[in-house]
Amino acid sequence: MGNRDIFNSRNSAFSPHRLRDWEMGFQKPIGADDAMAKSLYCGMKPIASWESDNTRTPPTGGVFNLEFSPDGSLLVAACEKKSLQIFDPLTHQRTHCVTEAHSDCVNCVKFLDARMFATCSDDTTVALWDVRNMKKKIRSLLGHLRWVKSIEFSVKDKLLVTSGLDGSIYTWDINSYTECNLVYQRVFHTSSLMRCRLSPDARKMVLCTTGGLIIIIHDLNLSTLAQDLHGFKPNLYKLMQMSKQLIPIAAMYDHLFDSTRKENRIEFVSDFPDGNDAEVISALQIHPQGWSALSRNLSHEDRSEWTCIHDIQPEDACPTKPTRDTSAPPPRRNMRRFRLHLRLRPSRTETAAAPSEADPEPEPGPSGAAASATSRLSPQGLSSIQNDLWEASITVKQNRMLQDIYSRASRGQVRRNFNMQRITGINTGITPPSTLRARHPRDSTFTTPSTSGHYPREVIIDKCVSSKPFIRQNKDRLLYYIEETNEGRGFIKELCYSADGRIVCSPFGCGMRLLALNQQCSELPHLVQDSSGPRVMTEVGQSLGIHQDLVVSSRFSPRYHMLVTGCLDGKIVWYQPYSGEDLY
Repeated sequence: MGNRDIFNSRNSAFSPHRLRDWEMGFQKPIGADDAMAKSLYCGMKPIASWESDNTRTPPTGGVFNLEFSPDGSLLVAACEKKSLQIFDPLTHQRTHCVTEAHSDCVNCVKFLDARMFATCSDDTTVALWDVRNMKKKIRSLLGHLRWVKSIEFSVKDKLLVTSGLDGSIYTWDINSYTECNLVYQRVFHTSSLMRCRLSPDARKMVLCTTGGLIIIIHDLNLSTLAQDLHGFKPNLYKLMQMSKQLIPIAAMYDHLFDSTRKENRIEFVSDFPDGNDAEVISALQIHPQGWSALSRNLSHEDRSEWTCIHDIQPEDACPTKPTRDTSAPPPRRNMRRFRLHLRLRPSRTETAAAPSEADPEPEPGPSGAAASATSRLSPQGLSSIQNDLWEASITVKQNRMLQDIYSRASRGQVRRNFNMQRITGINTGITPPSTLRARHPRDSTFTTPSTSGHYPREVIIDKCVSSKPFIRQNKDRLLYYIEETNEGRGFIKELCYSADGRIVCSPFGCGMRLLALNQQCSELPHLVQDSSGPRVMTEVGQSLGIHQDLVVSSRFSPRYHMLVTGCLDGKIVWYQPYSGEDLY
């Protein structure tokens, strides 16, 4: 036994020497906290379980989300069959059941305080509940148009924050009741939105999309977010970065990325491990201290599944200007994947056949430095140039359906017939290349035809904009990663941090595994300073085969060293540190 093993054994949570040293008042040696944490998490074993079949109650379906109350005294399970199950975490007994909590499957639970919590569902509603009276919900919140997937609560602003697959993020003032609903506001909209999370201090908002993009909003101010981000399209800005071509309508919002910005500063995170192109980021969690973002993503065509940890802390404020990108062009695979959502310059027949629909957000108006850039492009602004880019919003399910239809169509089994749910025209301000070639070098103005065939007025081209595009590039934020089993394709697996942030619980087939940053289960600040690049996470424990179906949810208790997991057949399993033999 080496010195490290002896040290870990002496400072283990199960060691009598540690307790004796604590009683005698001896100071803990350096690394003792890591050794105790490692002994607790590595000793996690299943100790109890619950199934609806054993209680003679209606089947619950899959357990899509698990949430503890802030003091750890209650556990609420959001279930597929429209129900809520409430448990006592210490006795592992169910204390209450709401069979018809929503009219469709329940997706998420979020406690606002020790007695009130909110739930969201595929029925597009958000419900408020009081644990002291579960016979009836306090109120249903109406506003989303499609499935609601995430609920957060801003302790700073006392606002409920919800997001759904309609791409909208709403804030709800739960203390301002009206006759029909709460006072609410849509603060942001972007297509392909999957998850929305707030940091514990509500100073950062982190979003993930089905386009492989993580969006961080630093110095969050919910009261001005709708105004600051009005008209901003993350997919369009990402397209500008990937294509290495300046898109004026996207470059108008470059000031949102400036590090000197005091509120609602935007940052894109798009770096992932080699072999992982992160087509869909399906799950997202924030570190208990707000240090990092934990995500789970699927690669193109579901080839692989990965868990990643990205740094989300703001760097030292210093003026940053857009730098000209001189890197190599992006791989063709990534460009093909992104063209599923954005397509440049459709033909006249495609434009006539596309069912154009109004954008839920008004067209952005230029302001500040953006206004001067826009005025140089045209005497009448961008209104004289017709739409030259079309954005289609589709769901993950539709994407898989489209891939299946195309694969069968290539074999001659079916015809290629698939309709996008929403197609929106975007005016980018990009000048058609054919008109650039037709212009005389000495002329400062020329006439440009649009995709619709009409000829607008003369357009003035700024040489500094067209000849030297300066495009801001994203910083590398990836810290740790690990590849998953990729079982149960199509299902979202909700992973979680432990209360101290040392351990990650990752659903792993019909079980789970515990991941740490190193073998000593050290905290993140002790490791990042010595890191020279992204590292592979370390597996410190696992429990496989406990569930009979795919594990899709997990949650650590905020108070006890306790872990809970739920699977698709409705079984819930409790894990705690245990030094004896396995109970299963």
